[in-house]
Amino acid sequence: MIKSIVFDLNGVILDSSTHRMDEEMVDLLRYLSDTDFKLHLFSNTSKQAINILDAKYDFLKYFHNVILVEDTGLSKPSDASFENLLKVTGEAGEEMVYIDDGKDNLRQAERYGMIAIPFVDADRLRISLASLDI
Repeated sequence: MIKSIVFDLNGVILDSSTHRMDEEMVDLLRYLSDTDFKLHLFSNTSKQAINILDAKYDFLKYFHNVILVEDTGLSKPSDASFENLLKVTGEAGEEMVYIDDGKDNLRQAERYGMIAIPFVDADRLRISLASLDI
């Protein structure tokens, strides 16, 4: 049973080409935060950059956990970073959906039993999540 949804920041919630938040993704986070699923942010982005974005877009409030390489010293897609993700969330990989635009990160998530969804855009993500009854 899926309990959590894990999001990358760059290329998923943050449009890497414009360095702006994807408003459709923020809307999706808002919607998902009102469900029974726990949301987690798992990113190699710096804490300073995330705090600047949060001051403008107020999006961190939607996440149960914010797991950053800067805090842990463990960057994706290392085994240690994914093991830490499981430890922090207290959940098994099979209980998680993992959303990222990086192929190596997605492969690693699958190795840990997560359902990995490659991010293309918010509309396709909604379709993928709906296929999982989310």
